[in-house]
Amino acid sequence: MRVLVAEDDRVSRAILKLNLEKWGYEAVVCADGLQAWSELQKPEAPRMAILDWMMPGMDGIQVCQAVRERTQQPYVYILLLTAKSLKEDLLTGLNAGADDYLTKPMDSQELELRLRTGRRILDLQSELIAARESLQIQATQDSLTGVWNRRAVLETLQSELVRAVRQNIPLGVILADLDHFKSVNDTHGHATGDTVLREAASRMVAALRP
Repeated sequence: MRVLVAEDDRVSRAILKLNLEKWGYEAVVCADGLQAWSELQKPEAPRMAILDWMMPGMDGIQVCQAVRERTQQPYVYILLLTAKSLKEDLLTGLNAGADDYLTKPMDSQELELRLRTGRRILDLQSELIAARESLQIQATQDSLTGVWNRRAVLETLQSELVRAVRQNIPLGVILADLDHFKSVNDTHGHATGDTVLREAASRMVAALRP
């Protein structure tokens, strides 16, 4: 897993990079907050970030806030490094969007454990997203052919009817049937009939715009 490290102190940056690589992570190293924010906006940005609180350009708090203001982006687990130890300061960091924090001087064993916790959270999130997408597919697609099922078709039709009335535009509906399909099942069996349905659906999809 790739982990972004944003730390303006050269020695601390090198230590973090060395530790991350020892633990099996790929470190993406940044010397300031602006560079970190630029990296986090890339399509294949790291899913975990270690941000120093005090940095030039953008500090860790500002980077946290910028990341959390985005919508529909993969979640980034943020660990804030800070020399601040007052409760008010830590609450400020967490309110800005940090998931966890580590006070300086940094304990490498504690950092490894906190990163492991973050990774578990990201893995659980990925599993939840995959499950949600699977349920969405099951709710809207026919399991045999992969095309929209009856519920999704009727919901789309209702939406298109409303749009046609609102915009005063014509709307057409085609109802099609496969001739002699029953004889396919009766003669060659239902497995062959399923193949015919899948092929028919595939050809119709190929002939239509998305």
